[in-house]
Order: sequence, then structure tokens, then C-alpha cells
Amino acid sequence: MKREIILGFDPEHGGQDVLRLGRVLSEVLGSNPRVVTVVPWPHYLVGMVDVEQEMATAMEEPFGRVTAGLHDLGVATEAIASRTPALALQEVADRDGAKVIVVGSCHHGPVGRTLAGSVGESLLHGASCSVAIAPHGYGERDQDRLQRIAVAFDGSSESWAALETAIGLAERCHATITAIAVADYPTYGFATVGTSLTIGAFRDAERADKQCVLDLATSRIPAGREHESRVLTGEPARELRDASGEFDLMIAGSRSWGPLKRTLLGSTTRKLIRSCACPVLVLPRGVGVDPLGVRVDTRAERVGA
Repeated sequence: MKREIILGFDPEHGGQDVLRLGRVLSEVLGSNPRVVTVVPWPHYLVGMVDVEQEMATAMEEPFGRVTAGLHDLGVATEAIASRTPALALQEVADRDGAKVIVVGSCHHGPVGRTLAGSVGESLLHGASCSVAIAPHGYGERDQDRLQRIAVAFDGSSESWAALETAIGLAERCHATITAIAVADYPTYGFATVGTSLTIGAFRDAERADKQCVLDLATSRIPAGREHESRVLTGEPARELRDASGEFDLMIAGSRSWGPLKRTLLGSTTRKLIRSCACPVLVLPRGVGVDPLGVRVDTRAERVGA
């Protein structure tokens, strides 16, 4: 059976956060998840047969709870011994043709905020599919639906993919969409010298440009889908972080340059995943405008009508 969602499950740290977000995304995507636990293990110490037997025994109880909690989703479980957990998760995702890997936040981070640990950071610097990060403590929240989806939008092709993904998810769960652009403070240095423009004028021009970008973005959202746009002013990661508490999911694209079909964090997204109050979904670049396959092909509907 095809498994489009891989849940990186650590029964000791953040496991419930991953399972909760995994359920939400699995239900929206209509996918059967695979829960994967990667146990760091130096292969030279013992034969793989012995390792697999030890792992099966150690994970029998945790996987039993997972199966009981997600039985309605047709969940599968798998334990892997590897010296590189991030690589192991990526290999499983590639094998299954997965569209998203879900991981938890570092357990040292503040409750209610995302903070990618070493596994999450590694995946976000090279995964071939989308990566979702659950905030610390997300498993204890009552919220289990996507009702308010935010998109970090700057007009790049990556942000267009984020918008299309938000539209598709919103159509499936009847959520509202908020497209957010951030006008950064001017850093043009000597650009104002010899011109009649003041810093305030530069700032106003920046906000006007961002609003034009957002107007173009929201024109893509289907009529009848509740949405809004916001232009914030300040340091992008901080502004997005401060707004994140209002939403159930924030979607961001990868950096606009780097290897195709891979995630690659830019400075804004890197800072955001360290302090976001809601789950963050980071999309790989160069995989088309609908990497999760959630958009309805309206052209096909019209042809078949």
C-alpha cells in the first residue's frame, strides 16, 4: 500500500506531537501513514538480525499504542536501525513515494513553539518531499482540524507553490486562507543620498509593492473561499512568528535557489521553524505548484461537464 505520509516517531521525545499532526494531515490528504522509529545503532557492534530482534521487542509496546490510536487510518509501523536518522527517514519516504515527512520539535524548545532538532534540520536541508514540523506540546492541544491556514508569500515561484498548496488544503477541510507578506525595513544604505526619498517613503513603497504582490496572489484563490491578505512591516521571521499563534498551519516554500526537488532553508524559514506557534509545512522547490497533489483540476472538471 502506498504511504504518502511518513511520521518520524520518537516514543520518548515529542512522539505524541508527531502523531497528532500526522493524523490531521493524513485525514486531509486521505492517506495511510507509516510511523517510523529510527534507533541510532552502530552496525559494527552486533549483527543486523540481532538488532532487528532487539528493536522489535523494544518497540512492541509503543507501536501497539500507535496502532491502537491510528487504527482507523490503516497505519503501518516500522523500526529501523541507522546511524543517520534523517537519511533513514528520507530513504523510507523515497521508497514509499511519500509526499510529506512529519517530525517533532526539539524537546528542549519552549512548549507551544516549533524548534527543529538535528533530524528536522537535516531533513529541511535536503529532503525530496515536503517536511512538516509539529510544535512542542502539539499533542496536548484540543485542536485537531485545519481551520486557519497561513501562507508566507513573497511572489517567488516557491511561494506560489505554497499558495496553491494552501488552496488545495483549504478546499478539502473548508479552512480560511491568509496570505502574509512582510515589508522589511529599508536597508538601502546610501540609496537615499542624492534623492528626494526619505526612509519613510522607501518604507511606504515597500509596503505598496508587497500589497500588489498579495493582490495578485489572492486573485488566484477561488471565489467563495474565505481569505484575507496582510502586509506586515519588520523583520520577516519575527513578524511571521508573532502572527503564527492565530493559525493552525503555516506553509512556506524553500529558498528560491539550490538543488531542484529538495528542501533548502532560507534565513527566514530557518528562524521561523525555531519559534512558530503552529505547525510549519516546508515545501521542496522545483516539484511543481502542487507538491502534495491537493488541488482540484478545474480544467478537467469543465471538460467533463
